[in-house]
Amino acid sequence: MKEMIYIQAGDISNHVGTHFWNAQQSYFTYNKDKEVLVDHDVSFREGISLRGEQTYCPRLLQIDRKVNFGSLSRTTGLYAEEDTDETPSSLLWDGAVDEIRQDHIPESAYQSQLDEEVDQDTTGTTTDPKKSFIIPPLQSSDVQYWSDYNRVYYLPRSIHKLPDLADWGTADGDWQSGKETFLRYNVDSAIMDDSFRLFVEECDTFQGLQLCTDNASFGSFTNSLLTAFRDEFPKQPTLTFAVLSDAVPGDLDVDDLLGTRKALNDALCLQGLNDLSTMSVPLQSPSSWLLGPWTEELNTNLRSLYDTSAILSAHFETATLPLRLKSRELLYELCDQLNVYGNTPFAELSGAFPASSVDALDSRVHCFTTMSQSESEGKGHLQLCRRHVTRGWTELGRRQLSELSAIGSATTHSLHAQDEYPLPSSFPSFFRVQHLSAELLRTPRGILARPRSVPMVSTLASGRAFPHLLTRYANFVQNCVQRKINWTTTVGIEEDEARGLWDDMLTLTDDFHEGIGVEDEED
Repeated sequence: MKEMIYIQAGDISNHVGTHFWNAQQSYFTYNKDKEVLVDHDVSFREGISLRGEQTYCPRLLQIDRKVNFGSLSRTTGLYAEEDTDETPSSLLWDGAVDEIRQDHIPESAYQSQLDEEVDQDTTGTTTDPKKSFIIPPLQSSDVQYWSDYNRVYYLPRSIHKLPDLADWGTADGDWQSGKETFLRYNVDSAIMDDSFRLFVEECDTFQGLQLCTDNASFGSFTNSLLTAFRDEFPKQPTLTFAVLSDAVPGDLDVDDLLGTRKALNDALCLQGLNDLSTMSVPLQSPSSWLLGPWTEELNTNLRSLYDTSAILSAHFETATLPLRLKSRELLYELCDQLNVYGNTPFAELSGAFPASSVDALDSRVHCFTTMSQSESEGKGHLQLCRRHVTRGWTELGRRQLSELSAIGSATTHSLHAQDEYPLPSSFPSFFRVQHLSAELLRTPRGILARPRSVPMVSTLASGRAFPHLLTRYANFVQNCVQRKINWTTTVGIEEDEARGLWDDMLTLTDDFHEGIGVEDEED
C-alpha cells in the first residue's frame, strides 16, 4: 500500500479541502455489485472508536484559526460526547473564580439533517420510500464556516486549532510572525512529533505529502512545517497547492503597506516552495477571480467562498485523481513528469467545469494559476508537459482532446475516467439544469432533484504562462529594493534576503524559458 498524508492550512484551503473530502466520501458504496472508482486506503485510515465502532477517517492535518472551525470539535462525535476546548480553572487557580463562557457555535441546519439523509440509487428509489429524505440544496447564505457542510468524520489528532487573533489584528503577509507561530505551536502541541508521526507510523509505505495552504495567512507557517518535514524526510515527494493572496503585484503601489506585505509574502512563499516542495501549483485567490464567459453555465456570480472553493476543489480533486485510483500512479511519477528538466518545480492548474466535449473548451477553459482564459486548449501556449484528466467523456471526445493536445506541448499524458465528477448534497446548487448532460433524478414523491454528477476536464501543465507570474513578482521585489522599504518592519526579513529573493525568482523564470526554448518579447 502506498499511503498519502494530507495537510490543509487556512480558511480558503479548508473550504477547498472540505469539498475535496466530501467528494471522497461520495465514492464509498455499500453496493457489492458496483465497482469502486478509487482505492480509499490511499487517503483514509481504518480504526476503532472508543465505542468499538469501525471508523474510516482521512489521513489529514487540518490547521486553522479556532474561530474558523465553527461547530467542529476535536471529537466530531467519534471519540467522546463533548469537547470543551477549555483548561479546568482548578489547575490554574485555587481561589474564587467568576467564569464567563462564550456560547458554543450551534450546529448548522445541514449538519443536523445529515443523519436523516437516505442514499438513493440512480433511479431515485429506496428500499423504503416512506423514509425517503432529500436534504434541501444549500444556499451560500446558509454557510458561515467550512464545517457547516462537512460530511466526513476526522480523528482528534487531525484537528489543530490555532489561537484566534485580536479583532484589530491580522497575520496576513507577516512572514516572521507565521514562523514564530509554528515554532510555538509545534512546542505546545507537537504537531510534527505526535500527530504527523502517528500517521506516518500507521502507513505500510508512506509515499508522500499533499498540501493546500493559504499563502497570506499560513504561508510562512507552512514553510516552517515543510522545513521540519524535510529534516525527517529529505527525499519524500510533496505536492503543494498554494493559494496566493489577493494582492496583485503588477497593480500595487509600494505605499500600500498591507498589499506590499501580502505580495512580498507570496514571493517568499514561492521561493520557499522552490526549495522545499517537489512540485507546487500556485492558485489565485478566489476573491481575485476574473469572472467571464466560463461562468455562463452557472446561476450565480460565485461571490461566496463556499461557491468558488467548490469550483476550485473540483479541479483540484480531478487533477490528482490518478494518485487515488486502484490502478494508480505514484506521487513521485506525477511530479517527475511535470518537472521535465528537474529545475522547474511549478505547474499550472486549468480546466473546464462542466464540459463534456472539445467544443466546450473554447469558452470554458480557465487557468486558476494565472487567471487567464485561453481561446482553446493547446493554442497559443507552449508547454513542456501537460496532464489531462477527463471525467464522463465519450471516446470520440477523448480522441479529439488527444489530437488537440498534441499542439504546442512537448509531452502529453491523459487519463480518462468513465465516472463523472460527483455532486453530493453539500455541493453548491449553481448549475443551470438545461446545460447539464447528466440525467435528472425524480424522487418517489415526484420531486425533480438536481444531477448527482457532471462531466469535466482538469489539466496540470508546466509551460510559458507561469513565468509571466514570476516576472511580475520579481519586478515588484526589485521595485521594493529600489524604493528602500523597511524590510524588517514590512515582512520581517533583512535587505540581503530581499536581494536574494529577487535573484532567485529571476533565475527560476530563466529556467522555464530555457526549457521552452523560446524568447519572450514582453520579458
